[in-house]
Amino acid sequence: MQLKRNTAQKNVIMEELLAADHPTATELYGRIHQSHPKISRATVFRVLADFSACGKARKLEFAGSEARYDGGTVPHAHCRCYRCGRVEDVFSDSLLPLLTAESVGGFKVTSAELVFGGLCRECASADEAEEL
Repeated sequence: MQLKRNTAQKNVIMEELLAADHPTATELYGRIHQSHPKISRATVFRVLADFSACGKARKLEFAGSEARYDGGTVPHAHCRCYRCGRVEDVFSDSLLPLLTAESVGGFKVTSAELVFGGLCRECASADEAEEL
């Protein structure tokens, strides 16, 4: 799918997406609404759906939580904190062959998602402090 035309609103949404850290659509709308109150919630949600459908952004769906969006489209994995939901990018040369494979077991691969789960630094530190 190709975006029909580039608009000022789409540019604002992409700029904010790139500046944010894997936001939900609701979080991104909140950021945008502060400086651009005329951009509606529906517009943000629709444009994010269009961006993910055409490959300008990645929609990250995790069980039990609202979808998050990533403006980084180069192949990479993610790490997700089970406690707070934080998501971080993982760039690793050793993972690149998995993320860019053209075929696996007879399938023509068009996308790949790899998510590591665990505790982020802050949540792991809090666990250690509670154990003392």
